[in-house]
Amino acid sequence: MLSVITLAVAFATLFSTTIAHCKPPNSHTFPNLIYKGTQYPDYTYIRRTWNYQNYYPIFDVTSPVLRCFTDGTVPNPGTLTVSAGDTVGFTVSGRIVHEGPLLFYMARAGFRQTAAGMTGSGEVWFKINETRPEITDVPAKIELYKWPHYNASEVYIQIPPCIPSGDYLLRVEHIALHIAFDEGQHEFFGSCAQLRVINGGSGVPTPYTQFPGAYQSDEPGLFLDVHRPWVLPEQYEVPGPPVWTC
Repeated sequence: MLSVITLAVAFATLFSTTIAHCKPPNSHTFPNLIYKGTQYPDYTYIRRTWNYQNYYPIFDVTSPVLRCFTDGTVPNPGTLTVSAGDTVGFTVSGRIVHEGPLLFYMARAGFRQTAAGMTGSGEVWFKINETRPEITDVPAKIELYKWPHYNASEVYIQIPPCIPSGDYLLRVEHIALHIAFDEGQHEFFGSCAQLRVINGGSGVPTPYTQFPGAYQSDEPGLFLDVHRPWVLPEQYEVPGPPVWTC
């Protein structure tokens, strides 16, 4: 017969394991890179995120974890070689089912650095894409403001065709705003892929920003009630710097 202590230990182990692998409702990660029709295994070419098991969001805009959504103890996932102008994608584990912008940033490795060796610290990030809400009255008036990536299981981005060749981090981020009517209740989800860009151009990305530091918890794009007719979609202030384009 199993002792009470043995049963207690077994139950505690099972409970902790279940919690570690139980995804909170409506939370998500970006675990797989997609390139030229191939979906790579979990966290191949993507830095394993701190929430890869529990799926929890980051709330704190001052946290260094916001940089690449890692805790700094992850193994090197490898670096994927792509051409400037190519399109790469990320799977969304759990789908995007909350209102809020989808953003993409890149950061170039410095002299004698590689994508695997760079931390992403400092003002090295530039934004290459962002989404805004759009108006629709389908299926009902309560759905007035929607986002183009709502319910997405995959998201894609084109590497700027004029970007200089080199090693880069590619950062995907979704900011969920469903409870952002209280300051600080914006939820950040994301990950960073390691890329080596070839066949690049002579573009000069600008402006640069840093993580943390790109966002303020009380700025209009992060502190608002998205469940009310708050603003015209084109007037929504997407957090972070303006998008750099070729």
